[in-house]
Amino acid sequence: MSEPISYDILFIDRSQDYSIPLPTPNDMDGSEVLPSNPGGARLVGIQQRFVIKFGVDVQPIEAYNMLYVAKSTTVPVPKVYAIYQRRREKQSVVTYIVMQYVQGTTLLNLWGSLDQARKTSIAETLRAYFDQLRQLKHPGFFGNIDGGPPLDDIFSATQGANEIKGSFATEDELIDWIVRIYSLETGERTAYKTRYYQHVLPTVLRGGGTPIFTHNDFQRKNIMVRDDGVPVIIDWEFASWYPTYWEYSTAMFANGVSLVVKYEA
Repeated sequence: MSEPISYDILFIDRSQDYSIPLPTPNDMDGSEVLPSNPGGARLVGIQQRFVIKFGVDVQPIEAYNMLYVAKSTTVPVPKVYAIYQRRREKQSVVTYIVMQYVQGTTLLNLWGSLDQARKTSIAETLRAYFDQLRQLKHPGFFGNIDGGPPLDDIFSATQGANEIKGSFATEDELIDWIVRIYSLETGERTAYKTRYYQHVLPTVLRGGGTPIFTHNDFQRKNIMVRDDGVPVIIDWEFASWYPTYWEYSTAMFANGVSLVVKYEA
């Protein structure tokens, strides 16, 4: 048994009585290690009831996104039970999200075994989920639910990201920043492309000016099909308020044009 670690409690769901105590960062020794991306967040399962997602790249807002969707819609998402944080050496912070263990299989692993009727049924169910998300009342800006920049790598993992201090008031402002970040990333060697994008993107990227709550990583590996057949959407770390076309565009990129076009409504 390793030495107990100290941690801060950011959130605990106290709305129910637990027959099994909620796990903490001190309860992970010997837990079931679940599949995860190498070098990214890690996942462990506890008694096939809880999943703890943790790592220095895990952010509390992923859990708050799920809490928001669960409160505002009937879209199935993993139930969030607790959020913890602890500070390690060199001031790095590890976040732990304790959530529901969803019994099922990812749609990525299941897809090849499904007949056409079942594929169509799942696609229709998912379309209904996203219809709900698109009907959520927007906050009047393009950004994350806390009022910061959208949780997309464009606005966080680039050289120009440090200059972005908050959300975008308009769609034009968001597009201006995309072009500005591109310019900072590529420099003078592609200045001609920057000028082209400055001229073209404001015309091509027209979403009507209304922010839409967007998952922003919609692909088959992020859909768990429960044992009872109900699809559950997971991995909400990139969700934010984006232009209306953003969900379609990122899904097209992640899943491939042929799959998205075949099942679009």
